[in-house]
Amino acid sequence: MPRLDLKPKSESEIDHRKAVLSLRWLLVILASYLTVFSYLGAEGFLLASGVALAFSASNVVLMLIPQERFTGSGIQKAVTFRDLIFVPATLYLLRGQEHYLYVAFIAIFVLAVLWHDLRLVLFSLLSVSLLFGVFNYFRLFKFELDANVEQFLTLSLFFVVAIFYIFLSEGFTRDSKLSNAMLEENRIAEVMVEMTRVLSSSLNSDEVLYSIVSRLREVLDAEQCSIVRIDPKTGTAKVTVKASNPEERDIEINLDDYPELQQAYASRRLLFIPDAKPLGIIAIPMITHESVLGLIDVRSANLTPMLTDANARFFEVMASTAANALRNAQLFEEVEHRARTDFLTGLPNHRFFQATLTVELGRAQRHNHTLSLLIIDLDFLKEVNDRFGHPSGDVVIRTIADTIRSSCREIDFAARYGGEEFTVILPETPLVGATQVADRIREKIAAVQFPGIGSITASIGISNYPVNALSKEDLIRIADQALYVAKNGGRDRVAYFNYQMITK
Repeated sequence: MPRLDLKPKSESEIDHRKAVLSLRWLLVILASYLTVFSYLGAEGFLLASGVALAFSASNVVLMLIPQERFTGSGIQKAVTFRDLIFVPATLYLLRGQEHYLYVAFIAIFVLAVLWHDLRLVLFSLLSVSLLFGVFNYFRLFKFELDANVEQFLTLSLFFVVAIFYIFLSEGFTRDSKLSNAMLEENRIAEVMVEMTRVLSSSLNSDEVLYSIVSRLREVLDAEQCSIVRIDPKTGTAKVTVKASNPEERDIEINLDDYPELQQAYASRRLLFIPDAKPLGIIAIPMITHESVLGLIDVRSANLTPMLTDANARFFEVMASTAANALRNAQLFEEVEHRARTDFLTGLPNHRFFQATLTVELGRAQRHNHTLSLLIIDLDFLKEVNDRFGHPSGDVVIRTIADTIRSSCREIDFAARYGGEEFTVILPETPLVGATQVADRIREKIAAVQFPGIGSITASIGISNYPVNALSKEDLIRIADQALYVAKNGGRDRVAYFNYQMITK
């Protein structure tokens, strides 16, 4: 999976790969120089030249490996394997005839490669020093030894350089991994800060969700990124938002077709399946207050076999942040809904009606459209309350509210004006059309039968822009005057107000 880079690395960052390969080139050059020149004109020249060329070629191959892959465990094992071939082979070529001291050097080198410990370096230096001292001691007292001291020192020189190469390259590699981990953490922190700022900039749940999936898709270079909401009561699942197509919302899916999402939801843990076909999968539960709000579903063909700890933490923190942001947005929407909704009927309240009328009238004025307003008053509801009690009156109000709501078009806006009064805003509706709608509502209200009470009638007043009102205040005042006309005319009727006081 690609690193979570928001910007390219700076040029000041150390290329650890170059440092390690430079050390190895020094070792290659030293090995080639010592072996090739030692065997000039000798029987083993071709073998020494072949080893030197192969050693050099192995470094050329390593130079072709990108920096971000060089510190991977697979590449490091390959480098170690090659060193275990070429360094002992060079030590073998530098051996003295009939002497097997090179075996000890090879054994110490192998131990240094397999068991990285500075004490081995000190031990190797001590061993070389002791052996050199022993040789010189015997030569000092004129003992005849069939040993070539120059050859021994050459062998020792290459051995010491090889040992230091192993430990310096190990240190460079370790520092590289630590540096990459710190850079990764910094980049993840940058992404988190940016995404948190985006998430906290809006309390609209749709905007929050789309910000999450679109940013994650961009950062991960994924083909698909979506948020799936699962109803804990029914178990039904919906794709709430999809980064690749923001227009697709609330698309119901069958969870039986997505066992990986079921598994992540049930286990409440991140699920990483890089080898899934046709695209790799990352499913991250969005958990807040011990409940799973949904899942972030990522599908990508660019996933590597392993998920780094840093990336796993990023996904978990991102999911938690998204869940909290989504929960806050939901709570805000609930508060807003309660603030603009009448608790008894579920219709918009008087405050929301006033704001909506301002918006609709402004739209009608800009586009030169008509706009009508109905004010509906239930006849004799006070007598129902006095005779049957306020709970029965509340039942009547709720039922009439449902009747009015079902009688309106999608573009119409019905609200509770207060007490036993309701309003309906009718965009793009002339006075004649508003009269027809009002009559239909009045007839439906009269047709409702309440057990023990009977039927309830309603009187309705109408105003219209631009026929008899030019402002919001005019619309309300004229509709209220028309309602007064309907009441005085015997109730259970519709009236509109003009200069001739025509009553319907």
